[in-house]
Amino acid sequence: MSLSTAIVASAAMEEGQAAPAKPARQTPALWLPRVDSLAEFGLMISRQLTQCRRYGGHLSVLWLEAAPADAGDDATLAAPASGEPPAADESEVEGEGAADRGAALEARSQLMTAVGRRLRSRVRGTDMVLQVGETSFAVLLLDAGLREAHLVQQRLAPALNSPYGVDTRMLQVRLQMGTASFPEGGLRGADLAESARQDLRRRRC
Repeated sequence: MSLSTAIVASAAMEEGQAAPAKPARQTPALWLPRVDSLAEFGLMISRQLTQCRRYGGHLSVLWLEAAPADAGDDATLAAPASGEPPAADESEVEGEGAADRGAALEARSQLMTAVGRRLRSRVRGTDMVLQVGETSFAVLLLDAGLREAHLVQQRLAPALNSPYGVDTRMLQVRLQMGTASFPEGGLRGADLAESARQDLRRRRC
């Protein structure tokens, strides 16, 4: 190695050592848009439906409904058992009940957020995922017919029904899914979502 080459190599090495390390790239949190009705969902996917009509494409809707597995335990406080002293202050009991209900609603909200994030991470980036209301989700599967939608459903079921870490607890959900495909399931977005919901109801029976 010539002297000049050695000097250049040494300078490059020193420059590399002196250069500050690049900060770790921050991964943005997975966020889902939310709508409150099937009509709003239909408006959200109107552009994709128009393209399907114009170019003869395919798309399907996967509808999911989630509920905490212990939803029955979130009932209001039970009455005191026989022989127990009555509550000292009725307003205090009502306040405690309201606090418990508020905590249960907050836990459910956090659980649905976790479900939505996991759902978003398990489908393609080109697919659209929305939360509909409090406990429902809709996935718009682009370039997918009914057969492909069923394959996605089968793949998602074990992943989404696994436990979720919420605060310091591990929570389980009861998750049900239904599918519908354009144009058999409907020509409008709201009709497709309703067909997917009906498919879910049939599977439940």
